[in-house]
Amino acid sequence: MKKLGVFFLSMCVATGCFAGSAMAKEKLQIQTALANSSIYMRTLERFKANVEKLSKGELEVELLAAGAIVKPFEIYGAVSEGLVNGGMGWTHYNSGVNPAGTLFSAPCGGIGYGLDQASVMSWIFEGDGGKLLNRYYQEACKQNIVAFAVLPMGPEAFGWFKQTYKSLAEINKLKFRCPPGVPAEIFHEMGMPAVSMGGPDIIPAAQKGVIDCAEWIAPAEDLAMGFDQIWKHLYLQGLHQALSIGDVVLNKTWYDKLPEHLRDILNVCLKLCVVDQNNDNIKRHSIALKDMVENRGVVLDQTPPEYYNAFMKATRAVFDRYAAKDAFFKEVYENEIAWAKLTVPFQMRANGLYYTLGKTAMDDGLITDYKK
Repeated sequence: MKKLGVFFLSMCVATGCFAGSAMAKEKLQIQTALANSSIYMRTLERFKANVEKLSKGELEVELLAAGAIVKPFEIYGAVSEGLVNGGMGWTHYNSGVNPAGTLFSAPCGGIGYGLDQASVMSWIFEGDGGKLLNRYYQEACKQNIVAFAVLPMGPEAFGWFKQTYKSLAEINKLKFRCPPGVPAEIFHEMGMPAVSMGGPDIIPAAQKGVIDCAEWIAPAEDLAMGFDQIWKHLYLQGLHQALSIGDVVLNKTWYDKLPEHLRDILNVCLKLCVVDQNNDNIKRHSIALKDMVENRGVVLDQTPPEYYNAFMKATRAVFDRYAAKDAFFKEVYENEIAWAKLTVPFQMRANGLYYTLGKTAMDDGLITDYKK
């Protein structure tokens, strides 16, 4: 009997141990480059809910607003070193480590070869883009990171101006706030005196006359920033970040040690972010644009046609210089050009169809461009 009691006690202890092991939770802490109010945080909140539901609580996700642990430009280093095991930003934030980052998250002007955002996402998932993205972090940047480009945010607007401009020559005289790094280089290449500054500095700089015009992101985010209170002319067709794709990065050591079923859940939920983000972009930016035109006196202007050729030509010049200096940049750039040669002929015609459909409806008076 004593031996039987010991046996049952041993079984209880073992069962308790196994149950405790089964209930062990993993935690993914994602340091983002986003404010809590950002529309893109909503997509990550849906990702969090999906992961926690599908994992039945085995994997908990915590989302941190910009600066909670590290600053936005420090995210990739922090994830690599394991200070946090997850991060969200844009690959070009890592361009100080290697310049090829811009080819993934912000390939300006469709890399000068006409790529659209849908084609770049296709390159990521169906071409070599996803593999090259991870080689970028792991080989070119020597970072312990697994990366997922899953937050398509473009197209971003050209920007906000004080009046209608009919020519590139007029626009090139203006002091224009643009993103730092490669986009600024391209604007300088095409003769525009671009100035880089952080988001919180834009409105004060405009009020002081330091800048004449500025870009930020797109209607919903721009409205939250109050751009419509400074300028009334919005040019939606911009090329500097016509393609803007955020990524989620994970510490590779942590990711590799996860049980296979949790890795699968993460992979599926991250890919679902692409659908969520695309759907949310259309809804939120359309609502914001309607509000701007109907209630805030904003005028939607057309970007001068010669801007496209000038910007794309300048993009090729800048990217060619980087490719001549950096072997990995050249490899990614040439791979992306090959994808453009494959996909642009189809996408140009497909996108042209949708443009013609919309324009025909507007020409027939069925759609009013939000004007009362």
